[in-house]
Amino acid sequence: MTPATAEAASERFIIDPEEMRRRWIRVGWGLLFSAAIIAVVGFDYERDPQPSTRALLWSVTLVLSVANIGNLGFLLRYRQRIQHHYLEFAPGKLRFVTAAESSELALEQVAAIRLFSRWGRLQHIQLLLRNNRGIRLEGYRDLPRLAELLQHALPASKLLR
Repeated sequence: MTPATAEAASERFIIDPEEMRRRWIRVGWGLLFSAAIIAVVGFDYERDPQPSTRALLWSVTLVLSVANIGNLGFLLRYRQRIQHHYLEFAPGKLRFVTAAESSELALEQVAAIRLFSRWGRLQHIQLLLRNNRGIRLEGYRDLPRLAELLQHALPASKLLR
């Protein structure tokens, strides 16, 4: 196969913009639930202002604040990296490209593939490698097409349900 033919046979998958919106919504829900928990503990402190309740209020506030700041940090890093990220499916391999960095996964390293669906919609693809490591593919535009390509490229015995 010539390089031009191989390039024509490869398909590129980018992160779906809808995935970014879903992740922002999840961060918002996390903030909302954290605020609700802090409010409940705060009302309990107002009702019964003991030192132990005050310690609980501050510890809950601290833990949830750190967790939400960490979650937001991960989201902003993810947002920055996905701008230049794509997955390329070529015959016999998957290439993961983020800006100038790239890595390849030969499909013969894949021991099994699992497709996870919810409400009839494909949520993510999990590739189990021979070294017992896993790769989770989620958020890509046209994920069903990627699943179809992987199923055709791998033997049917590797598909786990």
